[in-house]
Amino acid sequence: IGTSRPLADAIDLAKKVAPTDATVLLLGETGTGKELLARHAHRSSGRRGDFVAINCAAMPGELFEAELFGHVGGAFTGARREGSPGLLVAADGGTLLLDEVRELPLQLQAALLRFLDDQTVRPVGGHSTRRVDVQLLAATHADLDAAVQARHFREDLLYRLNTVSVTLPPLRSRRDLPQAVRWVLQGLAPQQRIDGEAVTRLARHGWPGNFRELRAVLTRALLQRPAAEAARPLSLADIQAVLPEAAAPAAAAP
Repeated sequence: IGTSRPLADAIDLAKKVAPTDATVLLLGETGTGKELLARHAHRSSGRRGDFVAINCAAMPGELFEAELFGHVGGAFTGARREGSPGLLVAADGGTLLLDEVRELPLQLQAALLRFLDDQTVRPVGGHSTRRVDVQLLAATHADLDAAVQARHFREDLLYRLNTVSVTLPPLRSRRDLPQAVRWVLQGLAPQQRIDGEAVTRLARHGWPGNFRELRAVLTRALLQRPAAEAARPLSLADIQAVLPEAAAPAAAAP
């Protein structure tokens, strides 16, 4: 939601590329809404399959390949007896989002590159392959060029993922921040309002955590008020109580 021009440009580009088979790299600071944009792109794509998201930072490296490509029964210690088709098969006909793709283990980066070349899946411990139709989206807040220089990310995979890149603007740079504040607040408490001074204070904050941080600040402001005052709009005092202004630096001694 919003009227920010950079945001509108990002949404338009995502919708334009969604019906194609191009891989898309979603860039932006943490909390800017990359998964939300990925879901919007999936809905715009016309694909009938599912939207499947996986956080590369949350999956143990030794299990990642089996989760992504599937495995046959008994392929490794702890494997399901009946096997598993894997997330790429689950997304067949739809969209797979690899969030925090910078954290993908190097071994899997090579396997993902092979998949992008032929769209075939071979489960861990298996011999047969299966072709799937998956549009791959990758998202990160990290500098992948720097990761390539540090040999933590494959340069050829970056080229393959970065067919089209879409960058979401940080919250602090958006001129429609007051609208964003009211939208988040409505999601937390549909009948709740916020006054202009409180919004002005929120607009002065840098928002390193973007929408995640904004949601947390508004939640704290709502919860800390006395129950008897729940009907009034959130005020500057409510916001200052949970987001105090940074202290001005002390003047140097003469």
